[in-house]
Amino acid sequence: MVESVAVPKDLLRELHEELIGIEEVLATLEELMDKEGLRRIRRAEEEYKSGKIYLVTLDHHEFFPF
Repeated sequence: MVESVAVPKDLLRELHEELIGIEEVLATLEELMDKEGLRRIRRAEEEYKSGKIYLVTLDHHEFFPF
């Protein structure tokens, strides 16, 4: 027998946003544990400070439209 549960869209959106945050933290921890990852982070910081790269952000709603 299959049962279903109605989940409000606001709750799904909030859960998705929190999941993205957790994934970002885990990815950061993974990079920090890796020596090559640390080198990439330091190099990127230097490039950012020198103006060689730009920070670009996207609205998560472009990927999760509700």
